[in-house]
Amino acid sequence: MSIDYPINTLILITIGALGIGVAVWFLLSEALNRLPLSAPVKRNWRWGAAVVLVGWALVRLLMEINPPGGQPIGTLVTVAFVAFGLIVGTLPLVFSSNYRQIVRATPSTWLIGLQMIRVIGGFFLVLLDMKLLPANFALPAGYGDVTVGVLSVVVVYLLATNKPYARSAAVLWNLLGLLDLIIALATGTTFIPAFTAQLAATGVSLSYLNYVLVIPAYGVPLAAVAHIYSLYQLSSRHGAETKQAADAPVQSSAFAK
Repeated sequence: MSIDYPINTLILITIGALGIGVAVWFLLSEALNRLPLSAPVKRNWRWGAAVVLVGWALVRLLMEINPPGGQPIGTLVTVAFVAFGLIVGTLPLVFSSNYRQIVRATPSTWLIGLQMIRVIGGFFLVLLDMKLLPANFALPAGYGDVTVGVLSVVVVYLLATNKPYARSAAVLWNLLGLLDLIIALATGTTFIPAFTAQLAATGVSLSYLNYVLVIPAYGVPLAAVAHIYSLYQLSSRHGAETKQAADAPVQSSAFAK
């Protein structure tokens, strides 16, 4: 069975996944510029984020180029990378008040807009046409990512123009984006191993998977964390607006007296 090696597609997939990491760092840096934190604190957060993002990417790229044992990277390794990304991304939000300030200070339209890069999921459909990915995974993951990426532009527009339903639309879009990632991970871990086992039996090299799986190992956790940050940001601002509205009559009454 002869299948052309999709080198250009794999390069674009890798660049796209790593691009999410670059975008996340620039977002954090921009948020820090907006906060009245001390210079050492800002420097520590910038360098800390850079070390984690670059180190994580380098380890995954080395495994991509030279996989352990010369075998395609397995499901357990990918799941471990996903878990690492989710833990590293959410723990600071839980335990650090400074980090919560950083997330709240991040431009909301930028935080949502970075998900436009999710359109790279369309390459799953390209690999499906090349018979290198199972339809059970590629169809929902490919169309789901493209849909979320395109809709992010709509949500950014609604927020930028202060539409009255913008917050509700943003919340629903974030939930859709998280659902898309969950479905992609579930279908990938369920159907890709059996599919590739059958493919290997025909003599096709599975080395291309080391590049395809950089998306769930690096891009998916970052995209999921960005959704979590966006939901936290939306809920925090909604709570602040609700409190302000509730306090307004009291303040007005006190002024009248």
